[in-house]
Amino acid sequence: MTIELSADPSGFFRERLVSALGRRNVRVSEGTEVYLVHLLTGFVHVSADEALGQPLVERLAEALEAPGDVERFRRFRALGDNALYVSGFFSDHLDRRGISRDYVVSMGGRAYVAAGDLAERRVGGGAHGLHEVYDELADGFDKLALILDEVRETTSLRTPQDIVRLYERWRRTGSKVLAERLEQEGVFPQEAPKKRLLH
Repeated sequence: MTIELSADPSGFFRERLVSALGRRNVRVSEGTEVYLVHLLTGFVHVSADEALGQPLVERLAEALEAPGDVERFRRFRALGDNALYVSGFFSDHLDRRGISRDYVVSMGGRAYVAAGDLAERRVGGGAHGLHEVYDELADGFDKLALILDEVRETTSLRTPQDIVRLYERWRRTGSKVLAERLEQEGVFPQEAPKKRLLH
């Protein structure tokens, strides 16, 4: 995926994130909005192969076995961030690899719950003020992944393959949001006529 960045990637992603939140009518705290912008900026050069390189279950085991609360916090946060980014930006890759999106959402939500619990106990330097953000990320993980997917749609360069994949996703889900995106690309999806049964 190629992303065209302005001189300020944070501003670039914030603009697209705020627009996606508004279109989906999703409200998040200012702290969570800032966190998501930092996440997007931090992952901008991460490929699907890098993001999906290590299985989430291995990352979870490493987080659970990490020595000390600070390292455990760091690993849970990284697991949550990775799962959120993957489920938002690389959902097509999950399908192709046979990885359930529900599994990624579950793992990411669990990681953010653990990070929030550790942050609340005042580990990880200044992270203690962020426990509410981690709780919000855990509670809204699925809808925030959809927001990141929408951000991805506004940043990727369009190729015919992108549009075909978008159309295939619309056919599977019937999503009105995907239908609107297709219309913006000049594709006007229509429901297939229902077959009439002859008696």
